[in-house]
Amino acid sequence: MQIQTLILGACHTNCYLVSDENQNAVIIDPADDAPSILRAAQGLRVHNLLVTHGHTDHILALEAVRQRLGAPIVISKADAWRLESETLINQRPYVTIPYRAVKADIQVDETSVLTVGALSFRFFPMPGHTEGSMAIFCGGAVFTGDTLLKRGRGIVTLPGADEPLLNRSLRRLASIPGDYDIYPGHGPRTMLAQERAENPYLCCAEQK
Repeated sequence: MQIQTLILGACHTNCYLVSDENQNAVIIDPADDAPSILRAAQGLRVHNLLVTHGHTDHILALEAVRQRLGAPIVISKADAWRLESETLINQRPYVTIPYRAVKADIQVDETSVLTVGALSFRFFPMPGHTEGSMAIFCGGAVFTGDTLLKRGRGIVTLPGADEPLLNRSLRRLASIPGDYDIYPGHGPRTMLAQERAENPYLCCAEQK
């Protein structure tokens, strides 16, 4: 598995291009720079666009990339409505080009599995940052969106956030056996074992 990281937009959002040895690929969280994403995707067969949660900075290039690549959009059932709310997206101050509603092609939950070439993606609900935030597992990697960040977590001040629920989600993730590479929605990559030991929202989550 190859993972290419792009840091895009006003919020320095991580967009990931995940591919197998035959160039079958997905794009995770197409942030607000479609030209950069499309350049990075040259030579790849992009099968799906995966969205960890429906916040503005993770989806501003979604429709432009879908129109160019023809790849279906995948998001959790609980957050799919967010893609269709122009008001919710356009209220953010850094949206300079008006967002137009997008409809999800595939809505997933914890029972879903998405196979792309040699890659298999599983979905782990992590509500709290938004109602339908999820982590995406693929092999030894977990793409956590804005739930788990290096030594931190996503904010809980936007509509739909729930701090106790997010802390429970983090505890559930921390309880999974073994170690994983963590690819967050913002900031540097980390490891689940490292976060269990150093992240106050995981190592001390039972107190929150």
